[in-house]
Amino acid sequence: MNFFFAGLVWFVILFWSNNVYSQGSGTITGTIVDKQNGEALIGANIFLEGTTLGAASDIDGNYTIKGIAPGHYTLIASMVSYTKIRVTNVEVKSDEVTKINITLEQGSIETEEVVVTARMLEDNEASLLKMRQKSNSVSDAISAELISRSGSSNAADAMTKVTGASVVGGKYVYVRGLGERYSSTHLNGAELPSADPDKKAFNMDLFPVGVLDNIVTVKSFTPDKPGNFSGGIVDIATKSYPEKLTFKLSSSSSYNSSTSFNGNFLTYKGGGKDWLGTDDGSRGMPSILTNPDLVIPKEATARFNNEQAQLLDEISKSFVPQMSPGLKTAPLNQSYSLSVGDQVELFNMPLGFLGSLTYNRDYSFYENGTSGRWKLTGNVNSVESLAELQYLNDTKATDEVNWGGLVTLNLKPDPRHEIGADIIYTQSGQSTARFLEGRWLEQFNENPNNILQTRVLSYTERNLQSYQFHGKHVFDNLLGLTVNWSGNISKALQEEPDARYFTNNYTKRQLEGRDTVVYSISVSNYPLPSRYFRNMNEDSEGINLDLALPFNTWENLQARLKVGGAFLEKERVFTERRFQYQLGAVRFNGDSDLFFSSENVGVMRYDSASSRYIFGSYISETPDPRGGNYNGYEKVSAAYAMIELPITNTLKFIGGARYEISKMDVYGKDTKGFLDDKDLLPSINFIYQLSENMNLRASYGKTLARPNFREKAPYANYNFSADYIFIGNPDLQRTLIDNYDLRWEWFLRPGEIIAVSGFYKFFKNPIERVINVFYASEGGEIFYDNIDKADVMGVEIELRKRLDEVLDALSNFSIGANISIIDSRVDIAEEELAVIKAVDPAAESTRSLQGQSPYIVNVDLGYDNINTGTVLSLFYNVFGDRLAEVSIGGTPDVFERSRPMLDFMVSQNVFSNFNVKFSVKNILNSSYKLTHEFKGKEYIRTEYKTGTSFSLGIGYSLN
Repeated sequence: MNFFFAGLVWFVILFWSNNVYSQGSGTITGTIVDKQNGEALIGANIFLEGTTLGAASDIDGNYTIKGIAPGHYTLIASMVSYTKIRVTNVEVKSDEVTKINITLEQGSIETEEVVVTARMLEDNEASLLKMRQKSNSVSDAISAELISRSGSSNAADAMTKVTGASVVGGKYVYVRGLGERYSSTHLNGAELPSADPDKKAFNMDLFPVGVLDNIVTVKSFTPDKPGNFSGGIVDIATKSYPEKLTFKLSSSSSYNSSTSFNGNFLTYKGGGKDWLGTDDGSRGMPSILTNPDLVIPKEATARFNNEQAQLLDEISKSFVPQMSPGLKTAPLNQSYSLSVGDQVELFNMPLGFLGSLTYNRDYSFYENGTSGRWKLTGNVNSVESLAELQYLNDTKATDEVNWGGLVTLNLKPDPRHEIGADIIYTQSGQSTARFLEGRWLEQFNENPNNILQTRVLSYTERNLQSYQFHGKHVFDNLLGLTVNWSGNISKALQEEPDARYFTNNYTKRQLEGRDTVVYSISVSNYPLPSRYFRNMNEDSEGINLDLALPFNTWENLQARLKVGGAFLEKERVFTERRFQYQLGAVRFNGDSDLFFSSENVGVMRYDSASSRYIFGSYISETPDPRGGNYNGYEKVSAAYAMIELPITNTLKFIGGARYEISKMDVYGKDTKGFLDDKDLLPSINFIYQLSENMNLRASYGKTLARPNFREKAPYANYNFSADYIFIGNPDLQRTLIDNYDLRWEWFLRPGEIIAVSGFYKFFKNPIERVINVFYASEGGEIFYDNIDKADVMGVEIELRKRLDEVLDALSNFSIGANISIIDSRVDIAEEELAVIKAVDPAAESTRSLQGQSPYIVNVDLGYDNINTGTVLSLFYNVFGDRLAEVSIGGTPDVFERSRPMLDFMVSQNVFSNFNVKFSVKNILNSSYKLTHEFKGKEYIRTEYKTGTSFSLGIGYSLN
């Protein structure tokens, strides 16, 4: 592979340069913050006693001292109005970086000093917990140090250790059991667009561990944050200024028990660039159909017109004939990651840069899956079971490629000014082949011997380009005013070229004394064989500005006033063309390749007797009557003001309000959906410091959640991957949420914490996913709808503790656990409830909120031996049954059933720079299951198993 070869070249060059040019000196680096408020201190002096080596902290409180001879030193940090600190026994090793994070306490006597040992300050996780302790918001955090120790490969792996977080599909993060609608992902403080235009969540697996500094999950609202969240904001911070040249290269392969080396893996012929996640044109629309002036002839006309017949024949034969999947043996999954970073001088200014590339190719497959459709017919008291509409055996294979790059640049013209840029590029391609077969009693007159067969071949290509620019400036001559700004431009593309859908049915009959299979394509029961071409472009631009002015209170405590604003604009264009094979003179005999071959498509022959052309199957273009195209436009403007005000030494108030004006217009064929809202979002937070290491937090904030373009677009389309019709709802409104949080947190030893949180959320007009089971054709109809209100309340418990205090023999062991217990309630609308009670008079008038898990449990047990370089981790995650789809008409709702996950990882350092890692994921291989429940019995809507994965990887780090 070209990508892997390039990585090896980098490896050889950098390995050689490191060994040839190493100077044998060491580096001390770290961050200096105010003990009272956790704010970075600018201009603090740090020097090594008895030497001329030293530095001053910059705009982020960071400092670096380079060129230090190996040995033991005393580090002194001082600043006007702060107590001097003396750090003893600081060990500097050749070609290594020693991290010393320092907290200075305000003091009136500048000659006082505090003496500590270096060991007390070297824990990065402890430093992050200290920042979290002083944070204005209820938050959870994980440092690069803990991520590295846990053996995580990327940011998505790391998020499994965050309280209340669920990682879905190995890449998307949901917080507090709420769906992606209520969470957002930020990079260095700026919101990231999604590579999937119909999802809000960002692919967290794009960020390898080599570029991460920390990940902070903010769970309570302050006015300087966007108002469109309720679960949490996941903010990924990358390393701004690597202390020295860093280089990480990793490669891994994984075996999946259900997929790898399985000769029944479904596939179809793609293109030569599928391995790059892009179609090379093999699936492109035939060139003849790209002519905007082309009119496809009608068969009724073409049969008697030579020119029209030849044109219709050319069009019909222009498509690739394959409409059914073939078979191949699935190879191993593969993953590669490369990251490079350093800090150099540019015109005597420090320039920090990081670059990373990731590449993943994953094959997934299941057979003997189940796809069922059910509904309640009659009164619940008169029936004992749900009526079967459809029950199919499901076989599905996906070949997914994801690769991307990240470049971050940060330039510091002087210690009080910093500018930077973050550039993201992602590319993905997913090829899907699916075959379903089974009963469809509803359409086939309750005849169980009439068997339905459905085939899907599809390819989805996505591309995201995001450019973010940001700066931070402190103006001492303007009373210490701090200015933060950012601007971003992004472009998202999604193409579904030549998605193919083909359904038929067959029965077994006795003909002339023999068992005979009779195939047919029933036009009245399901769509004709179809080919779809979809294209989506979305452009987004945004700016943010924050101004912060510090001042002293009547108690001479440091306070801060913040004001700012933001602007976001998005525009989307979506187009779809659908072509169908109309049935002609050829009957389908079960051989798909023969039926769609060139001999049986288009003109078959000319019949002289009737003076007409005889057509086999032929192409027509059939626009969806509910519209196949839509345009979307969204604009959000915001302004805010807030104050951070310490009332006493132990009580702090943070409060203010954000005002957001949002406008969305979505235009379909004949219908328009729009939003036009003006929302005032207040926020009140109190932090009471019970002791030096213990806080009590209370907060209130109003936030919102907006529907996306696709959910509002007045347009219906078939989702090939999930097997349903998705209909947009132009009447969808945004959701308003009142959020209340109470949290007690105890920061024990460095790197340890115990925290207990309680929260309550009131949703006005929450958006829910609804299924119409009465429309069973093509899997049913899915749409989104507002309900009147919902209540969600819960408790979170977090523990992170080393076990050496329990037993000396457990000194290398640690345990982490976070548990969320959540209760949600929705009052069913009167009209909906009346329909339900008509068939179930005893039905409850409330239910849980769609997408809300009743509990989430994350537990990890770790072993970390620094001396041997051995790390072992065992991870367990489980969520409770959650409402997946709200049914209409009295049929029981669809629930996603609890699915416990158990993962194991062992990592071993080899020599000084290499690392070998072995992991087992999804050890329990629990089924993914969506079901209805009626009178104590489960009725399966969807069920399959994804298999257990065994991964072996090797990594090289130049540190």
